[in-house]
Amino acid sequence: MEKILMNDLDKVNDIAYLCGVDASGNPVLISKVSLGSVVAPSVTATKGEVWIVYLDSNKNKILVPWEQWTTSRTDAVGVAIMSGGRRLLIAPHESSLYWSSVAGSGGAVTTTVKTTADVDYAGQSNTSKIVASAAFAGDGEGYAPGYCAAYSNGGVTAGSWWLPSLGELGMIYEKYDAINAALKKISGATQLSRVTYWSSTERSATLAWTLNFSNGTRWGTTKATYKTRVRPVTAF
Repeated sequence: MEKILMNDLDKVNDIAYLCGVDASGNPVLISKVSLGSVVAPSVTATKGEVWIVYLDSNKNKILVPWEQWTTSRTDAVGVAIMSGGRRLLIAPHESSLYWSSVAGSGGAVTTTVKTTADVDYAGQSNTSKIVASAAFAGDGEGYAPGYCAAYSNGGVTAGSWWLPSLGELGMIYEKYDAINAALKKISGATQLSRVTYWSSTERSATLAWTLNFSNGTRWGTTKATYKTRVRPVTAF
């Protein structure tokens, strides 16, 4: 059997599964696509991947290693992370809301295929399309997309934030523990919870994709039926 180093997995195109061992010593197959979700809860993010951000006098976003942040400060914009070359700034606050008041299509990335939804990183575009759509014209900031679009914090104003896509939620899930360590140092911040969060990736007119931060499960949740956690994000 050919041995392949972990660092070379992304270079190999003809491998669908990797072999592992369960708690009873039985061999199990792990999908290459799902490997990140499987191992993420057991991997601690390095300090160099997570920062706390504030704005300087010229409105530039300044990154401070989270462990160096002084808890007495009150000017934090949020927590910045990097993953696979992608960057995301996570708000210190969240809410529990319905995705929408009615069923309808918001014009965001829409797919029933999990692997396709998992690589949707168009949260900003998704959110803009949803809040501007005729289907949800009356929803406003009382619903997940509108709440994120109207959110402001630390000098980063409304219109700069969005409801994360499923791929962006995956980035947050990957660094869950380190993000919470950083959030703990921000005055008034709410830590992430091991519960389900809305994404801006649509599954259908009635469903939007959610990610459960307790186990990494992704599924479609009824937009107008369930209240689920909402965490705004923006760029840095």
